[in-house]
Amino acid sequence: MVHYRILFIVNPISGFGLGWEIPYRIRHIAAYKDIEYNIRFTEYAGHAKEIVEQAKHQNYTHIIAAGGDGTVNEIGTALINTGIAFGVISLGSGNGFARHLGFSQMMNKALKQILKSETTDIDVVEINGHYSLNVSGFGFDAEVAHFFSRMKIRGIFSYIYSIIHMWFRYPSKRYVFHIDGKTWEEDCFVLSVANSSQYGNNASIAPKASLRDGLVDVCILKRPKYYQIPRFLYCFMNSKIARLPYFSEIQCKEAILEGDLNKAHIDGDPYILESPVKVKVLPGVLKVIAPKLSRKKKNMTV
Repeated sequence: MVHYRILFIVNPISGFGLGWEIPYRIRHIAAYKDIEYNIRFTEYAGHAKEIVEQAKHQNYTHIIAAGGDGTVNEIGTALINTGIAFGVISLGSGNGFARHLGFSQMMNKALKQILKSETTDIDVVEINGHYSLNVSGFGFDAEVAHFFSRMKIRGIFSYIYSIIHMWFRYPSKRYVFHIDGKTWEEDCFVLSVANSSQYGNNASIAPKASLRDGLVDVCILKRPKYYQIPRFLYCFMNSKIARLPYFSEIQCKEAILEGDLNKAHIDGDPYILESPVKVKVLPGVLKVIAPKLSRKKKNMTV
C-alpha cells in the first residue's frame, strides 16, 4: 500500500480564485479521510519555489501544484532530482502539461487521480539555464505570451484576443539551426521547443513529443496563407499538424539556435533571452504522477 504525505501548493488567484475551494473539496472526498496532507497558499511571485525548498526536508511523498502553467513550472522545476512525486490540479487557461499527463480538468476528479495513478520519471528541457516542462518558444507564440502578460484581464478569452491581435502584426523571422551536426537557416512564424505535445486546450504543436523519450522536439511552422488558415486550425486543434507541408518537427537531444531570440516564453511565461540559445534535454530527472499510465490497456502514452 502506498504511503502518502501530500503537500498542496495553491495559487489562490488562478482560475478566478477557484483555488480557495481546494480545502473544501478535499474534505468531501472520502479517499482523503486517512491521508496526511497540508495545504499552502502562495502569497507572491516566487513564493511557490520557496515553499518547495522548505518542503524538501519535511518528508513529503507528493507535492501538488494547483494553479496555471506558471505555477506548474515553478513547482515542478524546483522538484528536479528530488524523487518527490509531482502532480497537477489545473486552474489555468491552458494546462498543456497536465493534459498531456492525463490529469482531468475537473478538480474533484484530478484530486482522486492523485491517489489512484502510477508515477514515472520524465524529461525536463533546459533552455539557457531555465527549465521547461511543457512547450517553450521564440517566434509568434513568444510575442503572444509577452502581449498576454500585459493584459489586465486574464483567462482563455484574453489569450484568444492576444493571438488574433498579434497574428496580423508579427512577421516571420529567419533563424540559424545547429542540430545533430547540421547547420541551416530557415524562416519561421512559430519556433517552439517541446517536451510534451501541446500548448494547452488540446492545441498540439508537437504530436510526436513524449515526456520519456530523452528527446526535445524543435517545431517549425511557416506562416499559413490566409486561405490555409481553416485547415491549419483544424489540424492544430486535432493533433494533425504534422500533415501540413509548412510544418516540421525535429527530435534531438540538444540544439543551438541563433537569430532574433530576445523575446521568448517558457511554459507560457514571458522571458528575455540572448542569442545563441542552447536547448538540451535532461532525461528522467522529474518524478510525476501520470494518470495516463493507469490506462495502459488503452495504449495511451506519456
